[in-house]
Amino acid sequence: MILSGEKLAQQTLRSLKKRIGSKRLCLTVIQVGEDPVSGKYIEEKRKVAKELGVTFHLAHFPSTVSQAKLEQQIKKIGGNSKVSGMIVQLPLPRQLNTQRALDLILKAKDVDVLSSTSFSDFALGTLSILPPTVAAIALLLKETKKKLEGARIAVVGAGRLVGLPTALWLAHQGATISLIQKGTRNTSQIISKADIIISGVGKPGLVTGNMIKKGAVVIDAGTSVEGGSMKGDVQEESVARKASYLTPVPGGVGPLTVACLFQNLFLLNE
Repeated sequence: MILSGEKLAQQTLRSLKKRIGSKRLCLTVIQVGEDPVSGKYIEEKRKVAKELGVTFHLAHFPSTVSQAKLEQQIKKIGGNSKVSGMIVQLPLPRQLNTQRALDLILKAKDVDVLSSTSFSDFALGTLSILPPTVAAIALLLKETKKKLEGARIAVVGAGRLVGLPTALWLAHQGATISLIQKGTRNTSQIISKADIIISGVGKPGLVTGNMIKKGAVVIDAGTSVEGGSMKGDVQEESVARKASYLTPVPGGVGPLTVACLFQNLFLLNE
């Protein structure tokens, strides 16, 4: 069965629009450079903001921007009382210190849960919101009605946006987690025993049908652009023949993540 993130996203946004009502919210996105995947996500955020009646601002800087200039702008935007929430769109160019930039986002405006303060609270289970991708994956898994406690789950990739926060959240749910990274041995064997596979690497065709067991749930949270089109980590044709549930790319985790981000914006300002 195909798990449609689009459908869940629309349900979430309809509910959210009613809750927001006449409340004035403003989201500012800081973008550095011209990453094509980032550009697609920013446009999606702009579109959803318009749908919800949320003011959207894009602060765009060239890839050559200095660390000092970027930090100055993050502080300035964060200090603006009209800004309800803010995002530093990742990835940043290599010459910039990403975590230093993220740590300047105030916890009360950190809708992405990427500052050290917000992320630490989330890891401890004391934060009132979830990272948007984790919230999206949680909603998709809920649709499968699979019990997470005691389930064997393979998380492919340990990035800050998908793998690491998802593994932490699953640990709080009582799941048995295998976190697969570059140096992990016997990757195929680990994946073949998993009840649920969640991949967020950004490498097309990474997870294939011969790697998974029949009836496994496969959540594809990987995104990359190949030949002008968005690709996931999963080889859909071969995996679909064996998986009980599979999220498509595009139309799976992505649109639901954006909806959950706006839900965070509302919850932080409620």
